[in-house]
Amino acid sequence: MALHIVTGSPGCGKSTWVRNTAKPGDIQIGSDELTNTLTGKAEHKHHHDPIAKKISRAAREAAINEAVKHRHHVDIWVLVSNLTEDKAAQWRRYGARFIVIDPGYDTALQRCKAYRPGYKHRLVDSWYAKRDQWPRDAEIINPGELDSPGQCSTPPAKDRVNRGSVAVHVVTGPPAAGKSTHVRDRRQPGDVTIDYDTIANELSGLEPANHEHAQHIKQITKKARQAAIDAAISMDGDHTVWIIHSSPSPTLLQYYKSIGAVIDEVDPGKEVVMRRVKAERPASMLKVAAAWYANKTPQVPQAQATTTERGYGWSHQQKRESLLRAHTDGSPCWWCGLPMFKDKTKNWDHRALARDHVAAGGARERIEDDRLLHLTCNSQRQDGRRDHLRPVVSGRHPSLPVASETGSRSGFSFGGVSFLR
Repeated sequence: MALHIVTGSPGCGKSTWVRNTAKPGDIQIGSDELTNTLTGKAEHKHHHDPIAKKISRAAREAAINEAVKHRHHVDIWVLVSNLTEDKAAQWRRYGARFIVIDPGYDTALQRCKAYRPGYKHRLVDSWYAKRDQWPRDAEIINPGELDSPGQCSTPPAKDRVNRGSVAVHVVTGPPAAGKSTHVRDRRQPGDVTIDYDTIANELSGLEPANHEHAQHIKQITKKARQAAIDAAISMDGDHTVWIIHSSPSPTLLQYYKSIGAVIDEVDPGKEVVMRRVKAERPASMLKVAAAWYANKTPQVPQAQATTTERGYGWSHQQKRESLLRAHTDGSPCWWCGLPMFKDKTKNWDHRALARDHVAAGGARERIEDDRLLHLTCNSQRQDGRRDHLRPVVSGRHPSLPVASETGSRSGFSFGGVSFLR
């Protein structure tokens, strides 16, 4: 078992050579491969938007850092195009074997022109111009004619539609409930999907339908998955993230909610799930599915309406994002009167702004003057029946109970707005 660092110019055939050389169960970590896994693109795509690349880079680095710990137990294949001498020195400390895939300049450039964006062509010239900087102890391999299924001569399509702000969807549910299908039916081109099984199968080179993973694969995937989530939800920019998380802990679920994530629970019912698990999943998943239903919060009804049915689905998120784009930082909240900011750390409750779309008389009745509120203020307002008690009228800070109290109250101010205690 060993750590293999495979390098070469764009279009040289690194991915295909590794795919044809690695054994089943080996760990394969490539940049384009992981990015395509996260974005749902076809495997031959080599052009990615900056957001997808940043998220993928975080997941890739975390996967590599964890993978090297297991190099004595399983073969690790890391694909690197731009290998610097400093980086090579780091790999050597782990006893890495270096492999340069070199089909020759003419062949590499021809392949790059056929399958890569235009800017990649210059990287071929740069790679071969620095032949003296190739790893000095590398094994040079000419892969010859490569069987590269899925390649296409059509240039990669330009990504993608701008949406204005980050939208996070957390999809929960028991095994075999249909979470992946739920995302696949709703995601748009360029959306990022973070799914444990998909990442694990990509790293281990197994089929997408596989749901059994060796312990070292689980550990590496866990690191890569968490790094991808952290990067995705903390990054500024225009992107939508789908996180498939079967059963997040109450603390983690609360965190997802605090950043304004939409929680979609996919649950076709225990009878359907158990039947699917028996037919489509390893036997060990039966216990996992049973535990999911045993731990399900009792007060949540089995036939709970989806976020879309309750009016908080895709359309709601899109309108919220439209309001955010038009929002002027410092504008007062209708409920509490305190300033509202796109940066949640500047809001008094340190939570992302929410779209207020309810009116007194019913939660499904829309108001004509659509607006944003602090997330906590939106929760306090509920269906609008307590509007006469809102802090901007009563003089209370929104962190205090909304219900009326008796007794003397001292005054204070926050953000230029006066309140009574």
